[in-house]
Amino acid sequence: MIDAGPSDADPGAVARAAGNAWGAAEAVVLGASWLAGPRQRLAALRGRGVQGLLLHGPAGVGKWDLAMAFAAAVLCEGGNRAAAGTPVAACGACASCCLMTAGNHPDLRVVVPDALAHRRPASGGEEEEPGTPPAEASVAGKSKPSREIKIDQVRDLVTLSGITAHRGGARVVVLGPAEALNLPAANALLKGLEEPPPGLVFILVSDQMDRCLPTIVSRCALVRVPIPARERALAWLRAQPGMVDAERRLTEAGGAPMAVLRESDDRLAQDVRDGLLGLLRRGSRLEADEVAGQVPRTLSIVGAVALFQRWGWDYLSYRLGGGLRYHPGDAASFDELARHWRVEAAGTWMDRLRALRAVAEHPLNPRAAVEGALLDYIQSIRQQ
Repeated sequence: MIDAGPSDADPGAVARAAGNAWGAAEAVVLGASWLAGPRQRLAALRGRGVQGLLLHGPAGVGKWDLAMAFAAAVLCEGGNRAAAGTPVAACGACASCCLMTAGNHPDLRVVVPDALAHRRPASGGEEEEPGTPPAEASVAGKSKPSREIKIDQVRDLVTLSGITAHRGGARVVVLGPAEALNLPAANALLKGLEEPPPGLVFILVSDQMDRCLPTIVSRCALVRVPIPARERALAWLRAQPGMVDAERRLTEAGGAPMAVLRESDDRLAQDVRDGLLGLLRRGSRLEADEVAGQVPRTLSIVGAVALFQRWGWDYLSYRLGGGLRYHPGDAASFDELARHWRVEAAGTWMDRLRALRAVAEHPLNPRAAVEGALLDYIQSIRQQ
């Protein structure tokens, strides 16, 4: 299932909502030192005339911000360029940069699912009618925004590829997540990638490259954006306004610093989180009556399931000889758990969690759903 939430968190969400998608992205990219290498690689590839670029890596490392900042650099008419003439950073002052700041650059197209409509510039070719809530524009309030990029959205790019650039320079398409392309849309995009018209640059972004159409991947130059070193990520997080408990939050985010800044109604309160983790740590000693007594009446199903999934992923990693990504201080708990919980049973529990996550937005009883997941946990540990 494609995650409808922002894969790379938006520290500049306020600016982006006002239309300054590039300005917010540029601020993030300049402050995130781990993005300097990928940015230079993008510039080098562009300098060689590459027209199809695919940024890939874990969610929450800044790929979307990097894509938007680089799109601005490609379109920039100013002087922030390397010796070979390749774009490094937008100048922020030329006519093109002013259009980017206004969210109305005629030579830029941003293609995202309706569920990620907040990523589109404030105005432009594919934007909704003014005043329409972006996440609901195409569904008239009757159903949830689509999580797919559809063929009509890709066909609209023909208007960009078939005309001369308004500003006389490059034209740029920023599209993501690439794995959200449904099959007809992916096939339609493939035609553009195979024979792109002169001056048109495709910048694709993907959190899960293995879910992208292989023929699309093969026609793009790949630029990986890895999770930064922990100390570098922590230094960046601690510099963000209002940041508290950066170490724990970075651990929960799997080391992805921008995911920490994601505003979410699904975040668990600290006492709820600690209580649920305490139940998981009891492992084979956990009893059903403890579950009934410690799960609160109101909590986020999505937040609880995400916590359970992180526990399961770390357990499977531990059993298979890997490290503990989310719970580095719980090696003793996993060691004791490994004496009782078979890997196959743990995998089955994870499958049930995925099924629960898929229906979490339906009107379920949160307490009953979370209790059910914990009772499944107990049962899976006791399977012989």
